[in-house]
Amino acid sequence: MPKVLDTPLEISPGFFANLVALWAGMSWLSGRQHPGRPWPTRLLVGAVAGIALVLADVGHACAHSVSARLAGAPMDRIKLSSGMPRTIYDDEDVPPRTHRMRAMGGPIFSAWGLVASLLVRAITPRKSIAHEVANWSSIGHGLIFAGSLAPLPIVDGGSLLKWTLVDHGRTTDEADRIVQQAGVATGIAATSAGVAFATQRRWLPALGLIAAGLVAIGSALGKIR
Repeated sequence: MPKVLDTPLEISPGFFANLVALWAGMSWLSGRQHPGRPWPTRLLVGAVAGIALVLADVGHACAHSVSARLAGAPMDRIKLSSGMPRTIYDDEDVPPRTHRMRAMGGPIFSAWGLVASLLVRAITPRKSIAHEVANWSSIGHGLIFAGSLAPLPIVDGGSLLKWTLVDHGRTTDEADRIVQQAGVATGIAATSAGVAFATQRRWLPALGLIAAGLVAIGSALGKIR
């Protein structure tokens, strides 16, 4: 089994299916944005852009292994499947501060990745492939950073909120209820914003926000884990 900083990496077949689908999708977008681009170039750009997005996603999860070790409570394994990467901790009986330190690695990685990608984007020629890939990398890191800080049970923001509340005297049940309420509110806000975009016929942000809102509500209510 492969390892990242001594943390086992479990990879299911669904992860490789996602890679192929991502390559196909990015190659299609490459051609859509540049209709005169030959297919070999489209496939190359699709592959490189896809790798940048995968590194943003998987790197976020792997960064948690660093913060977990610094917290003195190493991660047991990282699971890559058809969904988002999962960080698995068999020992959850650790102090609130340790929970928070474990959760910080991913957002810090994504923030630095976003800054680095924006710098590359700024210094590369506007019509170059490097600029195009840096743009996708910026989008990937930016979305993951923002999403990871949402107050949802399944992402870092929910963990940070919960254990901060516990550290300030709330019981774990009270903290869980507050995180649930915050997650539902976030989902309703995102869905409402999506509906507003839909009334303006801005379909792409509308669909993205509505989907994100429904996922947030499902996560907050424990329907999505």
